[in-house]
Amino acid sequence: QAIEEARARQATKAEGRPRLTFSAQSGALNDLMGKVLNLLALAHCAVAVWIGYLASQKEDVIYRAKQALKAIIALQSIPQQRIENFLNAYEMFEMDAFTGTPEQMKYVKDYYETLNHLCSIGNYEKMYLPPVLDPAKDTYSNQRLYEKRMASNLKIGATSKVLDIGCGRGRIAHLVAQETGAHVTGINIDLDQLQSAREYANSTGMSDRLAFVEANYNEPLPFPDNSFDAVYYVQVIGGYGTDLGRLFKEVHRVLKPGGYAAFEDYIVLPKYNHEDPRHRRLVQASKAVLGVVHYYYDKEFTDALNAAGFETLHRVNASVVEQYTLLERDRDFFLPLTSIVTALNTIGIVPQHFANMLQRMTQGTDDCIQAHKEHLVTGDIETLVKKAA
Repeated sequence: QAIEEARARQATKAEGRPRLTFSAQSGALNDLMGKVLNLLALAHCAVAVWIGYLASQKEDVIYRAKQALKAIIALQSIPQQRIENFLNAYEMFEMDAFTGTPEQMKYVKDYYETLNHLCSIGNYEKMYLPPVLDPAKDTYSNQRLYEKRMASNLKIGATSKVLDIGCGRGRIAHLVAQETGAHVTGINIDLDQLQSAREYANSTGMSDRLAFVEANYNEPLPFPDNSFDAVYYVQVIGGYGTDLGRLFKEVHRVLKPGGYAAFEDYIVLPKYNHEDPRHRRLVQASKAVLGVVHYYYDKEFTDALNAAGFETLHRVNASVVEQYTLLERDRDFFLPLTSIVTALNTIGIVPQHFANMLQRMTQGTDDCIQAHKEHLVTGDIETLVKKAA
């Protein structure tokens, strides 16, 4: 009898509750399933991009995946002010003249302290487009090939002291020191990148052969005369260089007699016509994509090198095929990634600032590639010079 009474009370309560009709239940279920399928589709696309990207890489896949993950974590917690600083920093690429004023240098620092993380998601942790020495390899592997050849050209050995100008996160310095046994000192204006360089040196047991110093290469280099056996930089002058002549004289001063210096540069080519609006648009887009505030002409480099007192041993186009082929391959990673992040942001899964930063970084990519295809600009100028003994 007690059981029957309990069942009766339960039935009475159930009659008082609203019931979904079959059609309403079906509609709600379909709506939920639609959202889940959309999410799964976006997640599948994201995973497919990453798997395809990593599967195509043949060198240091685990290291690169770790760096990409660290970059994503760093960007996840980036302060709002730093995001705004990064986006506002793109104004420097619109400037008619970059002179390195304190206000302009603030743009540069704001730009690089965030860009280095965005670039580390893909192939550009070192933030330069290398000569294509092996068309079968990707940007990362061609960077390593170039760096090893550069170290060989500089005749760096285990007792050498080497200066890396504009060292970024210190990964080129790390490779040079690891390959040769030399001691490498890197200079940079961005404290974020210097911290990354020091942490990586410590974690790999290389801190005794690597040193990183905060310094602006537009100012006198903070080293005594004849300090280094070799000096190099890789595509840094366009970033915020203001006086080629002064910099090369400083390099000559700190280089020991008989020492070598190597430079890898972006230049604007003779086909570029400043009066052509289309040329200006393509080159302007390339500046923002590549982080170049100013393109120098080839003669400006050669005149400055000669005035500094260097003997030029070679100044050549280093690639065996067109450099834009690397840009096209990296575009096919970064543009789909940007689209996926934008879609995930639209449905509230990814923070807005991720989408904003990737969209800004990749804006103008096709124009940048076209500027290379039409030989308006190139980042393929390799120079080796020597100071008299």
